[in-house]
Amino acid sequence: MSPTTRQEQGEQAAQRWNTAHPIGTQVIAYPVTRDDAPLYTWTRSRAWTLGHGDPVVTVEGYTGGICLTHIDTVDGWVLTSRNYLAIEAAIDRDGTFTKQYTRSVDGRIATVGMRIGEKPGHVVAFFGDTIVRRRSGIYTVRRP
Repeated sequence: MSPTTRQEQGEQAAQRWNTAHPIGTQVIAYPVTRDDAPLYTWTRSRAWTLGHGDPVVTVEGYTGGICLTHIDTVDGWVLTSRNYLAIEAAIDRDGTFTKQYTRSVDGRIATVGMRIGEKPGHVVAFFGDTIVRRRSGIYTVRRP
């Protein structure tokens, strides 16, 4: 494959991405390899093509472009006990307050979700709920 062909394919992929995904699209990114810990974030640029032809986009919380092959678009992040800290970090990067949401479970206080935002107007996401970041920066919760 000649560099021109690879460059053209990359430009076409970037153009398709930009048509389908505006800046602010909620994603899960794998900055270096897909074996890396996922970065729960959103896009902060339009996609463009590097000199060697790979299409990339920038995301909040990471410096530099990430290949589109390492970006998964999502319609929200499903909150679990395993990804709690990563999602909390993403929301904190956005400047939105988060706090553990706890309840008594079998006579003990246990974290059962996340409170997002400050009272009044905060939302609570329980484990298994989907946290959606609107392009306006407002967070909503969708229950399964």
